[in-house]
Parts: sequence; structure tokens; C-alpha cells
Amino acid sequence: MLRLLPTNWEKTGKTKAPVAKAIDFYTHPENLPKVHPGFVKEVKVLGNEGGVIKIEQQAAMLGRKLRSVNTLTFDKAANTFRVDTLEGDGKGSKISMALKELPDGTEVKYSASMELGPLGFFAKGPAKGQFERTVDEDMAAMD
Repeated sequence: MLRLLPTNWEKTGKTKAPVAKAIDFYTHPENLPKVHPGFVKEVKVLGNEGGVIKIEQQAAMLGRKLRSVNTLTFDKAANTFRVDTLEGDGKGSKISMALKELPDGTEVKYSASMELGPLGFFAKGPAKGQFERTVDEDMAAMD
């Protein structure tokens, strides 16, 4: 069976928000449809145990409806969030957000390893554009 390699991207954003406000932003995934209305259509929180939030997310890209179940894990010692796609579209994808306190706000380094599936060649450009827009929209929402 042919195994496709994940597509990797990185982007760093900066916000005027302090680290505590950035942490609060990421720990409320139910707000994603308001922050990313062109992409995220619905988020249901399925559970929140031991610092791990499990969500079901409905999204849309390239006229296609996407569904995934993800976990969001916060590593307080490293000020890092990790999103793992457990099932659905993009299963196996991983995104991390590393927060760094700055004198005038917070820097967030996003790293993504995306499983785009058999149509990855065609989805790569639009998916990268959505990834970059997501970082920009997150920073704007935190400001």
C-alpha cells in the first residue's frame, strides 16, 4: 500500500496579548467558528480530562466538507499546545503552537505535519493558504 508523506509547514505569528491570554484563547476551541468563519463551521467539545480537550470539528475547504476528531493537549512546562487528528479527514495530522513571552506580547510558532490524503497534490496549495490564514486570524483574535 502506498503511504503518502505528510506535508510540513511552519509559520510564526505575534500578538500583543500576554501569554496568559493566548493560553486562554487556545483552551476554548468552541470559539473557532467565530475566529475562522471561512473554514471552521462547527466545533463540539467531546471531553476535557486531565488537560486534554477532545473535539469534533466540521470545516469546509475547496467546496468539500471536512470532519475530524482531534485532541488538544497543553504542556504547561513548555508553553506548547499540540493538536492531534485522531479520526476523519486529515487523520494522523499534527499541529503544535509554541508560545514565547515577549516584552510587548507573545510570539507563537506554529508547526504543522498534515496528512492530506490521496488528493494531497491538489490540496497542498489551498491547505497551505488556509494554514497561513489561520495563524493570521488567531493573532488578530488575540489582539
